[in-house]
Amino acid sequence: MTNPYFDRLIIQGKRDDFSWRAEGMGRTQKIKSENGPHLFLFALVLSRMKTTTQDTRWKPQDKGNQAANRNGGGGDGDRKGPDLSDRLLAFTANLLALAGSLPEDRAGGHLAEELLRSGTGAYFRHGEAEGSPSAKEFAEKFRACLTELRVSRRALQLLAKAGLPCDGQAVRTALEEVDILIRIFFSSIRTLENKAAA
Repeated sequence: MTNPYFDRLIIQGKRDDFSWRAEGMGRTQKIKSENGPHLFLFALVLSRMKTTTQDTRWKPQDKGNQAANRNGGGGDGDRKGPDLSDRLLAFTANLLALAGSLPEDRAGGHLAEELLRSGTGAYFRHGEAEGSPSAKEFAEKFRACLTELRVSRRALQLLAKAGLPCDGQAVRTALEEVDILIRIFFSSIRTLENKAAA
Protein backbone atom coordinates (compact mmCIF):
# COMPACT_ATOMS: atom_id res chain seq x y z
CA MET A 1 0.00 0.00 0.00
CA THR A 2 1.36 3.44 -0.87
CA ASN A 3 1.70 6.42 1.39
CA PRO A 4 -0.22 9.20 -0.39
CA TYR A 5 1.49 11.90 1.65
CA PHE A 6 4.85 11.54 -0.08
CA ASP A 7 5.70 12.34 -3.69
CA ARG A 8 9.22 10.94 -3.86
CA LEU A 9 11.62 8.79 -1.93
CA ILE A 10 15.30 9.51 -1.55
CA ILE A 11 17.35 6.50 -0.52
CA GLN A 12 20.80 7.06 0.95
CA GLY A 13 23.42 4.73 2.35
CA LYS A 14 25.49 1.73 1.50
CA ARG A 15 25.42 -1.97 2.10
CA ASP A 16 23.38 -2.79 5.26
CA ASP A 17 23.00 0.73 6.64
CA PHE A 18 20.35 2.53 4.60
CA SER A 19 18.26 5.56 5.40
CA TRP A 20 15.50 7.01 3.32
CA ARG A 21 13.70 10.29 3.18
CA ALA A 22 10.21 10.73 1.81
CA GLU A 23 9.15 14.18 0.72
CA GLY A 24 5.87 15.70 -0.32
CA MET A 25 2.96 17.88 0.77
CA GLY A 26 5.21 19.95 2.99
CA ARG A 27 6.51 17.10 5.13
CA THR A 28 9.67 15.09 5.31
CA GLN A 29 10.05 11.75 7.03
CA LYS A 30 13.46 10.26 7.76
CA ILE A 31 13.95 6.64 8.74
CA LYS A 32 17.17 4.79 9.42
CA SER A 33 17.25 1.03 9.56
CA GLU A 34 19.72 -1.78 10.09
CA ASN A 35 17.62 -3.84 7.68
CA GLY A 36 19.02 -1.94 4.73
CA PRO A 37 18.26 -4.28 1.83
CA HIS A 38 14.67 -4.86 2.98
CA LEU A 39 14.09 -1.16 3.49
CA PHE A 40 15.58 -0.43 0.08
CA LEU A 41 13.19 -2.84 -1.64
CA PHE A 42 10.22 -1.52 0.34
CA ALA A 43 11.11 2.08 -0.55
CA LEU A 44 11.63 1.17 -4.18
CA VAL A 45 8.22 -0.52 -4.37
CA LEU A 46 6.59 2.46 -2.67
CA SER A 47 8.18 4.90 -5.10
CA ARG A 48 7.00 2.86 -8.10
CA MET A 49 3.47 2.52 -6.72
CA LYS A 50 3.19 6.26 -6.03
CA THR A 51 3.40 7.07 -9.72
CA THR A 52 0.17 5.15 -10.38
CA THR A 53 -1.80 6.33 -7.32
CA GLN A 54 -3.84 9.51 -7.60
CA ASP A 55 -3.78 11.87 -4.62
CA THR A 56 -7.39 12.71 -3.73
CA ARG A 57 -6.71 14.49 -0.43
CA TRP A 58 -8.02 17.99 0.21
CA LYS A 59 -5.83 20.83 -1.08
CA PRO A 60 -6.29 24.52 -0.19
CA GLN A 61 -6.27 25.55 -3.85
CA ASP A 62 -9.27 23.25 -4.51
CA LYS A 63 -11.53 25.74 -2.72
CA GLY A 64 -10.88 28.54 -5.20
CA ASN A 65 -11.13 26.31 -8.25
CA GLN A 66 -14.48 24.89 -7.14
CA ALA A 67 -15.84 28.39 -6.51
CA ALA A 68 -14.67 29.55 -9.94
CA ASN A 69 -16.31 26.55 -11.61
CA ARG A 70 -19.61 27.16 -9.77
CA ASN A 71 -19.61 30.77 -10.99
CA GLY A 72 -19.13 29.67 -14.58
CA GLY A 73 -15.51 30.74 -14.69
CA GLY A 74 -12.71 28.68 -16.08
CA GLY A 75 -10.37 29.07 -13.13
CA ASP A 76 -7.83 31.62 -11.99
CA GLY A 77 -7.72 33.49 -15.30
CA ASP A 78 -11.32 34.70 -14.93
CA ARG A 79 -11.04 36.07 -11.40
CA LYS A 80 -11.24 39.79 -10.89
CA GLY A 81 -8.94 41.65 -8.51
CA PRO A 82 -5.65 40.61 -7.00
CA ASP A 83 -5.06 37.15 -5.58
CA LEU A 84 -5.00 37.03 -1.77
CA SER A 85 -1.35 35.99 -1.78
CA ASP A 86 -0.44 38.90 -4.07
CA ARG A 87 -2.46 41.28 -1.93
CA LEU A 88 -0.68 40.11 1.22
CA LEU A 89 2.68 40.42 -0.52
CA ALA A 90 1.96 44.03 -1.56
CA PHE A 91 0.72 44.88 1.94
CA THR A 92 3.82 43.35 3.54
CA ALA A 93 6.12 45.19 1.13
CA ASN A 94 4.39 48.47 2.01
CA LEU A 95 4.83 47.74 5.72
CA LEU A 96 8.52 47.03 5.17
CA ALA A 97 8.95 50.36 3.41
CA LEU A 98 6.98 52.15 6.13
CA ALA A 99 9.01 50.50 8.91
CA GLY A 100 12.22 51.49 7.14
CA SER A 101 11.14 55.13 7.05
CA LEU A 102 10.50 55.40 10.80
CA PRO A 103 12.99 57.28 12.98
CA GLU A 104 15.71 55.22 14.62
CA ASP A 105 14.91 56.33 18.17
CA ARG A 106 13.48 53.96 20.77
CA ALA A 107 9.78 54.49 19.93
CA GLY A 108 10.30 54.39 16.16
CA GLY A 109 12.48 51.30 16.41
CA HIS A 110 9.93 49.50 18.57
CA LEU A 111 7.05 50.24 16.19
CA ALA A 112 9.18 49.37 13.17
CA GLU A 113 10.07 46.02 14.73
CA GLU A 114 6.42 45.27 15.51
CA LEU A 115 5.33 46.19 11.98
CA LEU A 116 8.05 43.98 10.52
CA ARG A 117 7.21 41.02 12.75
CA SER A 118 3.44 41.10 12.38
CA GLY A 119 3.39 42.09 8.71
CA THR A 120 5.80 39.40 7.58
CA GLY A 121 4.20 36.92 10.01
CA ALA A 122 0.83 37.18 8.26
CA TYR A 123 2.41 36.68 4.84
CA PHE A 124 4.48 33.69 5.99
CA ARG A 125 1.53 32.05 7.81
CA HIS A 126 -0.50 32.35 4.62
CA GLY A 127 2.26 30.47 2.83
CA GLU A 128 2.07 27.75 5.47
CA ALA A 129 -1.71 27.58 4.98
CA GLU A 130 -1.25 26.90 1.27
CA GLY A 131 0.59 23.69 2.17
CA SER A 132 -1.94 22.48 4.73
CA PRO A 133 -2.93 18.83 4.35
CA SER A 134 -6.42 19.31 5.83
CA ALA A 135 -9.18 21.89 5.98
CA LYS A 136 -8.83 22.04 9.77
CA GLU A 137 -5.13 22.89 9.62
CA PHE A 138 -5.84 25.37 6.81
CA ALA A 139 -8.35 27.18 9.06
CA GLU A 140 -5.86 27.20 11.96
CA LYS A 141 -3.20 28.83 9.76
CA PHE A 142 -5.75 31.39 8.59
CA ARG A 143 -6.55 32.19 12.24
CA ALA A 144 -2.82 32.79 12.82
CA CYS A 145 -2.80 35.14 9.80
CA LEU A 146 -5.81 36.98 11.21
CA THR A 147 -4.06 37.42 14.57
CA GLU A 148 -0.95 38.86 12.91
CA LEU A 149 -3.06 41.22 10.81
CA ARG A 150 -4.87 42.49 13.91
CA VAL A 151 -1.51 43.18 15.56
CA SER A 152 -0.41 45.03 12.41
CA ARG A 153 -3.57 47.12 12.57
CA ARG A 154 -2.89 48.03 16.21
CA ALA A 155 0.69 49.01 15.40
CA LEU A 156 -0.50 51.17 12.48
CA GLN A 157 -3.17 52.81 14.65
CA LEU A 158 -0.56 53.59 17.28
CA LEU A 159 1.79 54.95 14.64
CA ALA A 160 -0.95 57.23 13.29
CA LYS A 161 -1.83 58.47 16.79
CA ALA A 162 1.74 58.88 18.11
CA GLY A 163 2.64 61.50 15.54
CA LEU A 164 6.05 60.05 14.70
CA PRO A 165 7.59 61.55 11.57
CA CYS A 166 6.52 59.29 8.70
CA ASP A 167 4.42 59.33 5.53
CA GLY A 168 0.88 59.87 6.84
CA GLN A 169 -0.71 58.84 3.54
CA ALA A 170 1.19 55.53 3.59
CA VAL A 171 -0.10 54.86 7.12
CA ARG A 172 -3.71 55.62 6.10
CA THR A 173 -3.41 53.42 3.01
CA ALA A 174 -1.95 50.57 5.08
CA LEU A 175 -4.77 50.92 7.63
CA GLU A 176 -7.39 50.69 4.88
CA GLU A 177 -5.70 47.65 3.36
CA VAL A 178 -5.27 45.83 6.68
CA ASP A 179 -8.98 46.36 7.43
CA ILE A 180 -9.86 44.77 4.08
CA LEU A 181 -7.48 41.85 4.69
CA ILE A 182 -8.91 41.27 8.18
CA ARG A 183 -12.43 41.10 6.73
CA ILE A 184 -11.29 38.68 4.02
CA PHE A 185 -9.59 36.35 6.50
CA PHE A 186 -12.45 36.56 9.02
CA SER A 187 -14.98 35.72 6.32
CA SER A 188 -12.86 32.83 5.03
CA ILE A 189 -12.47 31.35 8.51
CA ARG A 190 -16.21 31.62 9.16
CA THR A 191 -16.96 29.91 5.84
CA LEU A 192 -14.53 27.07 6.64
CA GLU A 193 -16.06 26.63 10.11
CA ASN A 194 -19.60 26.54 8.69
CA LYS A 195 -18.59 23.91 6.13
CA ALA A 196 -16.91 21.83 8.84
CA ALA A 197 -20.03 22.02 11.04
CA ALA A 198 -22.34 20.98 8.20
